[in-house]
Amino acid sequence: MSYSDKGLATLGELEAKARADDIEMSARMCLDMSRFKAVVKQLRRVDDNIILRMNNTNTAAAGECLALFQILQTAYRRREHDIGMCLGVLERRISDVEEASGSGGSGGRAKIFSLKTQRDWVASERGVEDIVRRRSLDVFKSRCQFFEFPPEFDDFLNRRGE
Repeated sequence: MSYSDKGLATLGELEAKARADDIEMSARMCLDMSRFKAVVKQLRRVDDNIILRMNNTNTAAAGECLALFQILQTAYRRREHDIGMCLGVLERRISDVEEASGSGGSGGRAKIFSLKTQRDWVASERGVEDIVRRRSLDVFKSRCQFFEFPPEFDDFLNRRGE
């Protein structure tokens, strides 16, 4: 990985981290909480890198602010997609197990309880995501004071409360 003269990731490197093309969230990862947690942690590192870059560079330039905003937006959408996908995977798995076990024994109930616990944990990641976004957007707004968010981004942020 190459870095700028201040030891910071370049904009291109940050964009690649935000897209995370080398990480593919799968149903299997969604069902393995340790892998899911590791992937989400890795996907959130881009926020830390952007905050570091904003604190150490001149972000008064409109072009720099726009580039950093687009990287943040890409990262947010990627994580939102992956968390939503995993919630869907877990909901389907819960339904499948409930259907298969019917009024079955304790093994089915234990598996359902385990899956619901996993689902609730993944759902709680949305709350963590809100905190991560708020933190990075607060730094962004303080460094790029004159940047105006596009209306569709405001809509994206506001739909989190639904």
